[in-house]
Amino acid sequence: MTTTTSTTTSTTKLLCPECRRENEPERVYCHDCGARLDRTAVRVKKEPIQETHMWVKRMFDPQRAKLKALGLTATRVIFGAGFAALVLDMVLPPDVPAPSKNQVLVSSLRFDLESMATKRVPTHKEVSEQEANVFVASALKSKQSALDLPLLSFKRALVTFHEKRCVLTTERSLQDYWPLYTTCIYAPELKDGRITAKVEGGRIGRLPIHPKLAQYMNVMFGDVFAALDRDAKLVSKIGGWELHEKSVTLIAPTP
Repeated sequence: MTTTTSTTTSTTKLLCPECRRENEPERVYCHDCGARLDRTAVRVKKEPIQETHMWVKRMFDPQRAKLKALGLTATRVIFGAGFAALVLDMVLPPDVPAPSKNQVLVSSLRFDLESMATKRVPTHKEVSEQEANVFVASALKSKQSALDLPLLSFKRALVTFHEKRCVLTTERSLQDYWPLYTTCIYAPELKDGRITAKVEGGRIGRLPIHPKLAQYMNVMFGDVFAALDRDAKLVSKIGGWELHEKSVTLIAPTP
């Protein structure tokens, strides 16, 4: 039984005998000089016509097309769901305490810091997380305009204390409509009258940020640090601190 075949040419380049230009295998005359090419160098490959028919049939198979469309739809749905979850994590507020209604005189804690730094009394002072947040809120209240950004209004900054860790979170509002939270996790140290703080992680909303990327988030808190610079200088004059869960113990310098 004779097998019907179709012929295809290989991808062998045709070398022009006149100008030595390499031409495509389907050419009869040289692309540059127009000389007739020797096509005997082109190998002809015979393929069974049945294979060609099967290939065309597979390509236009409606079931195959449906499966391909279903796969593309599933990919889009998965990608869309992942993107939506990412955005949702970024806009959802983290677990932070509600704004405190208690008021505290900023000068009270500042007076204690100055007394500890100069007179070394009291020798120890424990500040709770709530007291620290009320103090920060009072200290930043008069600097609201300096903390506002284009399209982003500053609402508050708050701290949470853990063993040897301090977490700083800022809340801003997009056109006073949608709250946005950014958080950095610090391991602060006081050494030789200087405060240093290593960034160990961060969050945008509830979305955790890798520590290596969180290093660049520090610039987002620059305006808050600048607003609290006076108090940071006072803290740098004391002997040290001990960070615990929900509180920090300030220690007067040794004589």
